[in-house]
Amino acid sequence: MNAPFLKKKSGLGPEDTADTDVDTADTAADTVVEAADTADTVDAADDTAGARRRARRRTARKAAEVAAAAGPAVRVSNPRLRWAAFNATAAAAGHLAIWELTGDPMAGADYMARMVISVPQLAAAGITVGAVVVGWKAAALIHLHKLPGVFGLAARPGAAVGAALWGQGTAPLVADGMAAIEPWGSILAPLLAVGPVAAACWWGLDRRAAQAAPPVRWLARVPLATVTISSLLYAPGVLL
Repeated sequence: MNAPFLKKKSGLGPEDTADTDVDTADTAADTVVEAADTADTVDAADDTAGARRRARRRTARKAAEVAAAAGPAVRVSNPRLRWAAFNATAAAAGHLAIWELTGDPMAGADYMARMVISVPQLAAAGITVGAVVVGWKAAALIHLHKLPGVFGLAARPGAAVGAALWGQGTAPLVADGMAAIEPWGSILAPLLAVGPVAAACWWGLDRRAAQAAPPVRWLARVPLATVTISSLLYAPGVLL
C-alpha cells in the first residue's frame, strides 16, 4: 500500500532518478574540467610574471655592472655644498669674464673703489626715489587729490616733486652719518654700494630664472654672484 502511494505522490520513476544522477555527474565533471583549465591559466600567468621578474632582475644586474665598471658617480648630496658650488662657480665665471674684458684679474677692486667713494651720492639717489613714492602716496592718503579744480590735479605730482627736492640734498647728511660711525662706515660702505646693484641683478635676472633649467639658472646667477663676491673680496672697507 505504501510503495504505490509514494510512487504516485512523487511523480518520479526509477528512470527519471537515473537521468538526474547522470546530469549531476556531467555537471560535476564539467566543473572539474573548468577548475583544471583555470588552474592551468593561473599557472601560465604565474610563469609569465616570474619570467618578467627574472628579466627585470637581469636588467638591473647588468646596469649595476655597467655602472660599477664606469666608476662611481660624483654627486654632492649636501644641499649646502651644492649651493656653495653653484654660487662659487658662477662668481668664478663672472670674474674670468671681467679678467678677459679688462686684462686685469683684480679689475673689480677699481670698480668697487669707485662705488664706495660714491656711496653718499648713491644713497641720496635711493632716498630720492623713495621720497618720490612716499610723497605721491602721502598726498593720496590725506586726500589732497580730491581738492577742487587744478589743486586736486597738482596735489600728488607736487608732493612727489617736493619730496624729490628734499631727497636729492641728503648726500651730505649720509656722508656725515657714515663719518660719525667710523670704522663701521668704511666697513659697511661696500655693502651699501653693492646693495642696489645686487638687488637689480636679483630682480631682473635671478628671480625670473628661478623655475628654469639648471644651466639657465646658473647663467642668471653669474652677475649677482660676481657683484657679491667682488664686494666681499675687493672692497677696501672689507679688507681692512
